[in-house]
Amino acid sequence: MGDVIEAPLDNWLASFDGRVLEIFSPYREGSTRYHAALMVDCRIDGTTLTVDFQRRDVGLWPFKPEQLTQVTALVDAIRATRKAWWPS
Repeated sequence: MGDVIEAPLDNWLASFDGRVLEIFSPYREGSTRYHAALMVDCRIDGTTLTVDFQRRDVGLWPFKPEQLTQVTALVDAIRATRKAWWPS
């Protein structure tokens, strides 16, 4: 596991520790966690972090344009982890 990468998503916060993507919400206590092994894809669509999961579930988290650099680093880390586990 590498360094923890954190990225603001509008008024939310995403964190990736090399295994688990955790999304912290201002609307309820706690967070939601997603293991990278259960993701099908992770990408940026405009200003939205989009994560496709098995069973056709999709996570959509908008972010501000000025947060793009941090969100890109998060996506790159998730993709690198997935590629290391499942090389194409």
